[in-house]
Amino acid sequence: MLTPDYYYDSVFQIPYDELKKKKIRGLIFDIDNTLTPFDQKLPPAKVVALLKRLEDMGFKICLLTNNTTNRLNGFNEHLRLPGIANALKPLTRGVYQAMEKMRVKSANTVIIGDQLLSDIWAGKNAGITTIMVKPITQRDFWFVHIKRMIERVLLRKFFAERGIEV
Repeated sequence: MLTPDYYYDSVFQIPYDELKKKKIRGLIFDIDNTLTPFDQKLPPAKVVALLKRLEDMGFKICLLTNNTTNRLNGFNEHLRLPGIANALKPLTRGVYQAMEKMRVKSANTVIIGDQLLSDIWAGKNAGITTIMVKPITQRDFWFVHIKRMIERVLLRKFFAERGIEV
């Protein structure tokens, strides 16, 4: 239940062309430590360029965050993407709302995030493909550090099953 379907170093390493070939149409992105550090208000230029390229490829994109509406609105000010704040991941409500906003089905949707115990668990609970990326920075909210300790144990098992040393 807590094993990501795929794991990459960053959102820039994900083979989006392959996702397209697998009929993925909707991409749900976590914001904090997936697209930008949690304490950076605006998305970096390379993230803006990536999201624009993905839209040009035909993907529908929705931002999904457990953070506040103010955080989402600030980050999304110039992007103007559909988004959902206060998602309460790992609960599935936000994931289903994101799919509804993008008008995609679970078989055609991927969630991309940096946290096993929120992003990946929410995606698994909703029956969608999950992609985990390394957190952009080690700086984070205090309570996330506690979750990361648990995640490290679970990820060691994930990597060991695939013969990857960490």
